[in-house]
Amino acid sequence: MPGRWLALGALVASLVVPAVLFATLVVAPAVSSAAGASPPALDVGFFDGAFTAPDGARWLSRAKAAGADVVRLDVGWVAPDTPRAPKGFRPEDPADPNYDFKAADAAVRAASADGLKVILDFTGAPRWAEGAGMPHKAFPGSWEPSAAAVGAYAVALARRYSGRFPDPANPRRRLPRVWAFQLWNEPNLPEYLAPQWVDGRAEAPIFYRRMLNAFYAGIKSVDPGALVVTAGTAPFGDPGTHGRIPPALFWRDVLCVRELGARLEGARCSDPAHFDVLAHHPYSVGPPTARALNPDDVSIPDIGKLTRILRVAEQTGGALPHIHHPIWVTEVGYNTKPPNPGGVPTATAARWLEQALELLWSQGVSLVTWYKLVDDPPYPSYGTTSQSGIYYVDGGLKPPLAQAFAFPLVATRSAPGELSVWGRSPASGRVVIERLAGGAWKPLASRFVARGGTFVVDVPGAGPATLRAEVAGHLSLPWTQP
Repeated sequence: MPGRWLALGALVASLVVPAVLFATLVVAPAVSSAAGASPPALDVGFFDGAFTAPDGARWLSRAKAAGADVVRLDVGWVAPDTPRAPKGFRPEDPADPNYDFKAADAAVRAASADGLKVILDFTGAPRWAEGAGMPHKAFPGSWEPSAAAVGAYAVALARRYSGRFPDPANPRRRLPRVWAFQLWNEPNLPEYLAPQWVDGRAEAPIFYRRMLNAFYAGIKSVDPGALVVTAGTAPFGDPGTHGRIPPALFWRDVLCVRELGARLEGARCSDPAHFDVLAHHPYSVGPPTARALNPDDVSIPDIGKLTRILRVAEQTGGALPHIHHPIWVTEVGYNTKPPNPGGVPTATAARWLEQALELLWSQGVSLVTWYKLVDDPPYPSYGTTSQSGIYYVDGGLKPPLAQAFAFPLVATRSAPGELSVWGRSPASGRVVIERLAGGAWKPLASRFVARGGTFVVDVPGAGPATLRAEVAGHLSLPWTQP
């Protein structure tokens, strides 16, 4: 997500006046641990360009130490950006000398060595893979990417990261296998996919479906067990038939679903979308509880808009194969102040991080990659870069954010005199929920939880309460519930 969205969220937060945007959203947990069943899992990780930089191995190790299970690596379309494909180029061959996979290899190798699952993605077509008639105002790499070229590149990626391809840095070894492949970034924005509209019709979803199906076929032809993830869509669109396409409208068109008043139904689809996981980037303007104002925009508490579309498409054949497709959030975050003058204080950002994870989990999201691990330097400006990391650009840690990411804890009032406590454990062991009373922490309840497991515990909580959780020497931030 471009830095301007993160800055916008922080700057506008204090300007949004309806109280409903700042009210605590209480969502009943999907599964109660008291019932004896384990709550649904939630994988967490980071998306950051630092992972594919020359010192990427250092940042990948820090991601693991911060509590990440997974990382999203943007490796790019590493073919020559020339008007015509190079003579003799074999685009499905990952060993073709016209490809430059050095940075991608290093990142995949380092992430796997740290035990991190990898989501590998790319955005932007080389000029030879773009459509004809590209206008001067179009962004490079965005114009009508060739589905056939996308499919060929998918084959090359899947072969190189199948777990069977010799590692060029050590031919006696194989490059690690990649867990999931993601096609493109935010295709409902003209910066990444164009044209968005043609003669009043949303055209980008049609282009994207062709690309997605070619990508799916290419990946699965090599590794049927690899996951194919859709692009994460941006949260906001523009009204009318110009500019950005709102994400709910984008996915209705990709998945051949029609909106008839308050009802959704499947539409005729000659080439249904094939994928394993649907992704979205639900940035919020203000706190995580702030809903998007426009009906087809999707912020953190609005995931249900996409779930409805996806489930209808599954039932009517617009989303294939015939499986229950998970929903992932592959990018979300908040700028902090310091260093960004338009950000929110780090303590506020830490609380919002915890709330965002709980709200997304409660809506059925099973994976979240936070944007970012380390802040960008403010070049050319804070408004065009992102300072949403848990590390400052100089490598210093933002303690509240780091603690919130490693051990998120959220308490909501479930009934008069009762609190529902949600969390995600950084270690295996007995998680103890404690309440601050008379200047001391007193245990209220406990649950055994595996590392990375979520828990939901109901505890007595009459009046204002300050709670925290402890497991195997790890402490969550205190959570105060009025």
